[in-house]
Amino acid sequence: MALLSMTFRTHIVCATSLGKTLRPIDFAGEELHFDLKWQSIPAGKAVLKVVDNGDGTVTYLLTAKSLAYIDFFYPVRIKIESTVNGETGEVFRYYKHAKEGWGKARVREVLFDPGKGLAKRISLGKAVKTLEVPQGVQDPLSALFLYRIMASQGMDEFTAYITDGKRVIKSVVPVLGKKKVETPAGVFNCVLLQPTMEGVGGLFTKSKGAKVKVWMAQNQWRIPVKLKSKVKIGHFIGVLTKIVGH
Repeated sequence: MALLSMTFRTHIVCATSLGKTLRPIDFAGEELHFDLKWQSIPAGKAVLKVVDNGDGTVTYLLTAKSLAYIDFFYPVRIKIESTVNGETGEVFRYYKHAKEGWGKARVREVLFDPGKGLAKRISLGKAVKTLEVPQGVQDPLSALFLYRIMASQGMDEFTAYITDGKRVIKSVVPVLGKKKVETPAGVFNCVLLQPTMEGVGGLFTKSKGAKVKVWMAQNQWRIPVKLKSKVKIGHFIGVLTKIVGH
């Protein structure tokens, strides 16, 4: 089993099963659209895109919002950004702004210093907490792209270290099987991953012990075509509806 606590640079150069060497910069211009359902009820839309910043870094950007009729009961607006080295995948910044319901929005910003192995949680422009982190550590969003790169190597299981600025966890990512998944964006042969995310924040507020499942296409880009996560009440499902950039 490969350990991603080793430098990400070591793994990033591995070729995919189709012969292409994937790096974060290779995802630039990609835009994935998802329909979100709570249980079986249409609840929102999400977009995952990758932006080339022109300075050797790329930003993964995830936005999600509830549908108009859901807004009346429980409005949701979420924006998550992860800025990484376009070649090595080292994380420089993680940012999350989440408003779920009628309460105050939750904001989190984490600045990473890969050379020193530090992650600093920022509030009002000042560091309020500093963590020592392993080399190659990821944030909750960049980890998804790392999984895409590593899954292309056909591993049965791999691990990664993840932090959201509060704590560092070791995420074990088993491949549970293979399945054909039909979506509005097409039919895909997928592998099913179940990353351990206990203790770190993701897209929505999860319940304790909740598991995340990701159906990832077995194509050149290892696109996530379906995601499922248990939340405080019920579960959310995201299904791919459109692909831009590939």
